[in-house]
Amino acid sequence: MAVFRRDPCGVACIVFTYLCVIYADYCIVEHVIIPTLSDSLWGTLHVIIFNVLALLLLISHSRASYSDPGVVPLPTTSLDFSEINKAHSEKPQSNTEWTACTRCEAYRPPRAHHCRICGRCIKKMDHHCPW
Repeated sequence: MAVFRRDPCGVACIVFTYLCVIYADYCIVEHVIIPTLSDSLWGTLHVIIFNVLALLLLISHSRASYSDPGVVPLPTTSLDFSEINKAHSEKPQSNTEWTACTRCEAYRPPRAHHCRICGRCIKKMDHHCPW
């Protein structure tokens, strides 16, 4: 399970997303379905279907927001990377070699990069997602 980061942009994005979904639910149910289909069983069916879809959307978004992005675990002991960093700076790196992160002082797999916002190396990272 991922640790909650105090990222103001991420918190604002989550709050804004949830408010938009709740507002869309209110507008669709109150101003579209109830005025047009309140006398039939179809209105009830549409309210149930729309609310189930909105709930599934919020659950999926929550799971994506709070799941582990692929954090590379930190070593249990302090490692000396001075010789490794000199060796890696002299030769070009391939996409299949493990590298050493100077900020985390940990080995990281190919395609892992250090996230300056999270402060950790993330596997297969291409950008920092505020969620």
